Amino acid sequence: MILLRLLSWPYLRKHVLRWSLTVAGIVLGVAVFVAMRSANRAVLSSFGRTVDRIAGATQLQVSSGQFGFDEEVLDRVQSSSEVRAAVPVIEAVVQTGLPGQGNLLILGVDMTGDRSLRDYDLESGEEAVIDDPLVFLAQPDSLMVTREFAARNGLRINSRIPLDTMEGPKQFTIRGIMRSGGLSQAFGGNLAIMDIYAAQQVFGRGRRFDRIDLAVREGVTVEQGRAALQKLLGPGFQVEPPSSRGRQFEAMLRSYSMTINFSSVFALLIGMFIIYNSFAIAVTQRRSEIGILRALGATRAQIRTLFLGESAVAGLVGSALGIVAGLVGAQAVARYMGRLVEQMRGVAQSPEEVSIEPGLILGALAVGVLTSLAAAWIPARSAARVDPVQALQKGKYQVLSAGENRIHRILAALLGLVSAGCLLFAPTTLVFYAGYLLGILAVLLLTPTLALWLAHALRPFLKWFRPIEGALAADSLIQAPRRTSATVAAVMLSLAMAIGFGGVAQSIYDSLAGWLDNVLNPDLFVAPTQNLANRNFSFPGTMGAELAGIEGVEQVQMVKSSRIIIRQAPVQLVAVETAKLARTTRWNPLVGNREQMYRLTAQGKGLIVSDSFAGLRGVKLGAALELPTPNGLLRLPVVGITRDWSDDQGSILIDRSVYQRWWNDDSVHIFRVYLRAGASPADVKQRILERYAGLRRLFVLSNQEVRRYILRITDQWISMTYNQIALAVLVAVFGIINTLIVSITDRRRELGVLQAVGGLRRQVRHTVWMEALSIGMIGLILGLALGALDLYYNLEATRRDFIGMYLDYEYPMKVALLLVPMILGAAFIAALAPAESAVRGSLVEALEYE
Repeated sequence: MILLRLLSWPYLRKHVLRWSLTVAGIVLGVAVFVAMRSANRAVLSSFGRTVDRIAGATQLQVSSGQFGFDEEVLDRVQSSSEVRAAVPVIEAVVQTGLPGQGNLLILGVDMTGDRSLRDYDLESGEEAVIDDPLVFLAQPDSLMVTREFAARNGLRINSRIPLDTMEGPKQFTIRGIMRSGGLSQAFGGNLAIMDIYAAQQVFGRGRRFDRIDLAVREGVTVEQGRAALQKLLGPGFQVEPPSSRGRQFEAMLRSYSMTINFSSVFALLIGMFIIYNSFAIAVTQRRSEIGILRALGATRAQIRTLFLGESAVAGLVGSALGIVAGLVGAQAVARYMGRLVEQMRGVAQSPEEVSIEPGLILGALAVGVLTSLAAAWIPARSAARVDPVQALQKGKYQVLSAGENRIHRILAALLGLVSAGCLLFAPTTLVFYAGYLLGILAVLLLTPTLALWLAHALRPFLKWFRPIEGALAADSLIQAPRRTSATVAAVMLSLAMAIGFGGVAQSIYDSLAGWLDNVLNPDLFVAPTQNLANRNFSFPGTMGAELAGIEGVEQVQMVKSSRIIIRQAPVQLVAVETAKLARTTRWNPLVGNREQMYRLTAQGKGLIVSDSFAGLRGVKLGAALELPTPNGLLRLPVVGITRDWSDDQGSILIDRSVYQRWWNDDSVHIFRVYLRAGASPADVKQRILERYAGLRRLFVLSNQEVRRYILRITDQWISMTYNQIALAVLVAVFGIINTLIVSITDRRRELGVLQAVGGLRRQVRHTVWMEALSIGMIGLILGLALGALDLYYNLEATRRDFIGMYLDYEYPMKVALLLVPMILGAAFIAALAPAESAVRGSLVEALEYE
C-alpha cells in the first residue's frame, strides 16, 4: 500500500489520459459482458415469467409439440383418476390494431373450468361475467384485458378493440378488466382472455387445442400424476411441469445464446489486450523508476505486487463503470433481441425492465478485476525480473535479444504443431478449442519477430516517401520492438476475429442465397401473417384447391411447419407435398440419392433431415428417427440429408400425407404458388386478394419480398460482425495512442535535437504520423493474415456447436477492404494529439531528457 500511495498515485495523476485509456479497456469489456448477458437473461426470464404467470395453479401441462391435438384428448385426460382439474388452452400472439401497442398475448380458455387453475381477479365487468361464465361464452367477441392494458389505451367495459383474425380484422368487446398482479402481469400486461372455442375460430385451429393445463388430485404427487398420464397418452405427448416450456425456449435459442456468450468473451479479450498494452507501456516508461527501486533494495515480489495492485485498482474502477454502462445499454439490447427472436422464431417477447441481478453484478466485478490482473501479469513479471543496471540504461529494455527471439520462435513452432494436431484429430470439443487457443498463443509469441521484420520491410518505402521523417519513424519501431509489438498484437487479434466472424457471416449469407434460389423458388407465397415464422394462424387445407382454380395459377403446394420435441429439444418439422416439391425445386441431397430420397419420402417410407440437424445430433443416412405424434411414435428412416435453412437448429421434412394421418390435421401454414408461363405475378396476387377479401386474413408475398424478408433477418442476426469491426477500431485507437505517447516520451531528446538542428514542427508531426500509420499497417498485415486462419477455426466451431453444417471457406474481401481505411484512419486520428504534444513541448527540457 505504501508503494501504491507514494509511487502509483503520483504516476496516475501525471498520466491521467493513459490511465483513462486503460480503464476504458476494462469498461468496454465489462459493459459488453453485462449488457449482452443481462439482455439475454431478460429475454429468457421474460418468457419464463410469462409461462409462470399464465400457469397459475397448473401443476402439469399436456402438449404434442406446436401442432396441437384433437379435442378428444381432453376427455382422456379428464378421465384419469389422478387428475383433479384439466382445462384446454390455446395460446397465440396477435397484432392489436391499436397504435403503438404492438402484440397482444391471447389466452383461449374454457371459462367453465379454468378458474380452478387461474385467478382472473376481475375489478370491473358485468356481474353476469363474474357470476356466470356461460354468458361470457355466449358472446364470442368477448375479451378480458389487464388493468395496465386498459389504462394505456383508455379502455373501459364495453369498449371495442380491433384484432387480426383468420377472417380479417374483427372488433372485440371488453367484458372484464383484471386487477394488477399474477396472471395480469404476463407479457408486460399485454394479455387478453378469450373463450377457447372462439379462439379456435379466430386462429384457424379447427377442433384442436394447443395444450391441456391440469392439477392433480390431493394425495397424488406431481410425479405420480405425470407418470400416469404419460402411460395413458403414450410417447406422442409430453406431460411436463410448466417450467419445462422455459427450458425448451432456451434450447430453441441455443445458437443465439452461444453467440451472445462468444461476443461477451470477445469483448473481455479485447479489453484484456488494451489493459496488457497499457501496462506493458507503463512498465517500459517507468523502467528508470523500477531500476531505482531495485537498486534501493526493493524485491522482485514488491515490484510485481506494485503493478498488480495498480491493475487491481484499475480493474475495480473500470468494472464498476462497465457495470453501470452495461445496465444502461441492456434494455435497448433486450428490446432488439426480443424483436429478432420474434422475427426468427415466431415467438413474440416483451422483455420487461432488465433486473439487476446480484450474481451477475458480482460476477462481472470479479471478471473485470481478474481480467485486469491476468492482462497485467506478464508486464508485472517482466518489471520484477528486469536487471537494475539495464533498467537505468535508456532503450535497453525495449530490445529483444537474439536468444529471446529464438526461444519465442521455437515455442511458437511447438504450440503451432500441437494446435494443428488438436484441430485435425480433436476427439472432443474441449480439445478442439484448446487447439484454437494454443494456435492464437503461438501467433502472439511470434508477433514481436513478425512486427520487427515488417518494420524493416517498411523502412525503405518510408525513407523513400519522406527521407528524414520516414527513417526516424521506421527506426523508432525497429529500436522498440516490445513497445510496438504490444499494440500490434492487440490490433492483429481484433482484426483477425473481425475477419473470422465476417467470413462466417459471408459464408452463411451466400449459402442461404443459394438455398433461396434452389428451394424457395415459388412465384408467390400465401401466408396468414407477414412474419413467416409466426405459427399462430392456420389455413384450412381446402384452400389449396381454391387457389389452384384461380386464373394464372399452375400449381399450389401446401406446407405445414411447427416444432416438435425430440430428445428434450424443439426441432422444426416441415410437412410438404414431396412429389410436387421434387418437380419444382433443384434441392439435391448432400448425402443420398435424389430420386430415391423424394420417392421414399412421398410414399411415407422415409424422411429428409437438414445437414444442421444431422451434424448437431450425429444422425447418419439410414438411421431411424422416432417422431412423437398424437397417434404414437412415428418411426421412419433418414433417406436424405440436404442443405436447409428453415431453422438453424435443424429441420425434418416429411410428406404431407404422413402428417395428416399421424397428426389428424389438414391445416396449412403457407401455400407455395407457381404461376403459368406468361402470367403476371401482380395480376394473380390481386386476384387472390379479391377472391378472399372480407373472408380470410391473408398476405400474398412475391418471391422477391420473401427473399428480402429472410435476408433482412439474416443481416440483423449477423450484424455482430460489424460490432466486432467497431471494437477493432477502438482497440487500434487506444493502443496506438498509448504507444505514441510512450514513443514520444522515449524519444523526447531525439525529437528535441531534430528541432534544435533546424527541423520543422511539421517534420516532427509527419514523423509521429508515419509511425502511427506504420503501426496500423503492420497490425493490418498481420491481422488480415491471421484472420485467414481464424476463419478456418470459426467455420469449424460453427459446424460443431452452432448450426452443425459445413460452410464453404470464403475470405471476406469486402470486410478486409473496409478495415484498411478504417484502421489507417483510426491510426492517423490517434496520432494527432501525441504529435501536437511532441512539437509543443519545451525544447530545453527535451535536450535535458536523460
